[in-house]
Amino acid sequence: MILFKNCRLIPELTEGVSLDVDQLADVWVSDAYTIERIEVAGTSEARDAKVVDAEGGTLLPGFFDLHAHLCLADLDFKQMRNRSCEDSCFEMYDFAREYLKQGYTTIRDAGGPFNVTPALKRAAKSGIINIPELITSGQIMTPTEVGNESFESLYAVADSPYEVRKVCREQFENGNDVIKYMVTGAYLNEAGNPGDLITTEDELREAVRIAEMKNSYVMGHAHGVEGIKLAIKCGLRTIEHGSFIDDEAIEMLKNSDKTWLVPTAAIGLACLDDEDGTLTDDALEKSKKYEMMEKNAVNSAYQAGLKLGFGSDIDRKNLVAHPGMEFYARTDWFDFKPIDILLQATKYSAEIAGMVDRKGTIAVGKQAELVVIDGKPEEDIYVMKQMPKFVFYRGELIEN
Repeated sequence: MILFKNCRLIPELTEGVSLDVDQLADVWVSDAYTIERIEVAGTSEARDAKVVDAEGGTLLPGFFDLHAHLCLADLDFKQMRNRSCEDSCFEMYDFAREYLKQGYTTIRDAGGPFNVTPALKRAAKSGIINIPELITSGQIMTPTEVGNESFESLYAVADSPYEVRKVCREQFENGNDVIKYMVTGAYLNEAGNPGDLITTEDELREAVRIAEMKNSYVMGHAHGVEGIKLAIKCGLRTIEHGSFIDDEAIEMLKNSDKTWLVPTAAIGLACLDDEDGTLTDDALEKSKKYEMMEKNAVNSAYQAGLKLGFGSDIDRKNLVAHPGMEFYARTDWFDFKPIDILLQATKYSAEIAGMVDRKGTIAVGKQAELVVIDGKPEEDIYVMKQMPKFVFYRGELIEN
C-alpha cells in the first residue's frame, strides 16, 4: 500500500470526491497500483504504507501526448536518414523515459522507423523497461508526394486503395496499434505545401476500413481545410494539427461523435525559436508564413467549444530544455485557459484514446498514474515549466 498524503486536488480532474475549498486529501494506492480510496487528509493512519508527502502540492493524473515522435532527437531531421536501428532503439527509449520523468504516462507515437515502438512496447509489457504506455502507429502512410525524402525512413508509400490496404495490414502485422496517414502536405517536408490535399477519398476510406477490421482507427495528419473535411467525412479518429481549420469544418466536428482535433502547439514555438539553426530555410519560412493563420484557426475551434486532444510533435532536445512545453505553449501559441489545457492533457485525451475507463482522472478504481506539481496549475499554467515533484507509474516513484 502507498499513501500520497496532503494532496491538493482539482475538482475537474477528480471523480467521486467532494472536498471543501483548499481541503487536502490522502490518496491510497493498492499493491496492484490502482487508486483504492480517497479521503480527507489525516483521516486514516499510514501504518505499514509507504508514504509520499505531497506537502500541499497539486496531484494530477498522468499526462497524455497524443502526437509524439520518439525518433526525433532534435530538429535536424536529416540526421534520421543515417541512424541505425540499434541507435534509434536506445535513443527512443531514452526519449520515452524523459517523457515519464515529466509526468507523461501515455504516449501515442505518430510515426517512427524500424518498428522500434512495438519492440519498446513489448519490452515494457514483459517488465524489462518502464516507459509510458505506448500507442504505436509504425511507419506513416503517405501517397507519393514532394518532400517525402525529408522523412524517408518514417514513411510507407501507398498510391491506390489496393496499396493502402497492403500497407495498413503490414503496419498491423508489425505489431502496431493504429494507422497514421498523411492527408495533406507538411510544414517540415522540404518543398511540401501544408495546405495541399494529397490523398483521395477512396484511398482514405480504405485505410479506415482496414483499421476498423482490426478494431482500430486512423489518425490523420491534416493542415489544409479540404484535407480536414475529407478526414472527418471518411471517419478518421483524429485530425492532427488542424492548422487551417475553418468554421464549416469546426461545425462538422461538433456534429461528429467519431472525430476529434489534436492541435500541436509546442512544435510551433520550437520552430520559430530555433536557436541552433537546425531547421531548413524552407521549414522556417513556412512556419513564419502560416503562424497567425494557424493560431487564429485553432483558437476558433477552441472558442467553439470543441473537446481537444493534447499533442506536441516535439523533439527530445526541446522537451529536455523546456519542461512542460506543450502546457504553456497552449497559452503562448494559442489562447487556451489553464483548466482547459489540463483537461486536454488528461481527461479529454483519455476519452479520445479510448482509455477513460482507467485513465485521465483521479478516481477510485483507476490506474494510479500520478503526478505531483508544486503550485496551482489551473490558475497559473506556467508552474508546469518546473519538473514534477513526484511521478508515480507502475510502482516506480520518480522524484525530480
